[in-house]
Amino acid sequence: MKRSVLAEIISASVAAALAASISSCTWMPDARPENDATLTFRFAATKAEDIPDTNRFILKVIPEGSDKPVYEGPYGDRPAQLPVPAGTYEVSVRSCRFTAPAFDTPLYGDFKTVVARSGETVAVRFLCMLQNSGVRLDFSDRFRKRYPGSVRIRQEWGMLDYGYSENRTAWLFPGDTRFCYSDGTAENVLFRRSLDAGEIRRISLDATSDESRSSFSITVDTSAVRREEKIIFGEDSGDGLSMSTAFSVPSFIEAGCAGDTVWVWGYIAGAITDEGTVDFSCDTVTFDGNIALSPAPDTRDATSCIGIHLTKSAHKAELGLNSASNRASLLRRRIHIRGKACTYKKFPALTNICEYKLE
Repeated sequence: MKRSVLAEIISASVAAALAASISSCTWMPDARPENDATLTFRFAATKAEDIPDTNRFILKVIPEGSDKPVYEGPYGDRPAQLPVPAGTYEVSVRSCRFTAPAFDTPLYGDFKTVVARSGETVAVRFLCMLQNSGVRLDFSDRFRKRYPGSVRIRQEWGMLDYGYSENRTAWLFPGDTRFCYSDGTAENVLFRRSLDAGEIRRISLDATSDESRSSFSITVDTSAVRREEKIIFGEDSGDGLSMSTAFSVPSFIEAGCAGDTVWVWGYIAGAITDEGTVDFSCDTVTFDGNIALSPAPDTRDATSCIGIHLTKSAHKAELGLNSASNRASLLRRRIHIRGKACTYKKFPALTNICEYKLE
């Protein structure tokens, strides 16, 4: 009799231990109740470099609409088969816990929504992709002299001070990012960027006493989009009322002065196509009705360009990029140009050109 009671106590203790283990997500039974589903996990091959040990990644499996995971722990400790009730699950892996902008914290991982039906085994395959955005700032001596304070990077999720002697990469959330200058008493936005997941930018900050210019180029590798950018800070942009106070391309876009006749300066970057893009090479351009101006000679970003609508025959002959001789002499050349602000093929633009000066 005593032995029977003791067996019942032991059985109850074992059952309680099993229940505790399941709820803590550190162990799952090999057996699967009938009509439940099973999840298995693995990483697909990746070409990305410098990936942390995936066994140390954090795996999280959470039912849709719930805040309680059925498993959350190291990927390397996951069960070979994870039995779950049939349903929809949000499944993620991440290399670290990234909650605010920080140095040296690239976040790799993947996220999937999985539908698990009763009696099925669902194989989940993860890609190891860069989830956050990296920024490296370089400062010229002229910039340090003109801006002797400090630079701060601000996002919705937090702020990160980037010292002039810093040589690490700042890791940020994708989205709107403000780069600010602080002199200790006030803080002003120098420029903004919208960052993409997987993007790594290197931005060089320089200063000059006469004007503001920026250059932009893109290189792509197998693991991330890497962008190099140079921004030169100078005097404030003009009001567009004269050639000496012409709008820069970025300030013209920001001003939104539709209908006004203004001066703008920029670099001849290519021609706007009927598809609403910019043909930067112009090797196959057959039309002479427009040119695109960019903020820097090496820009290859259509969203930073404006259009110049050429309506006069003389202007088409002088500035049209449909001739090889014009392409050779005009591409990447700086120009001041005056016309009426408008929208042309969805681009901010000038039309009814009055005069221009090539440099």
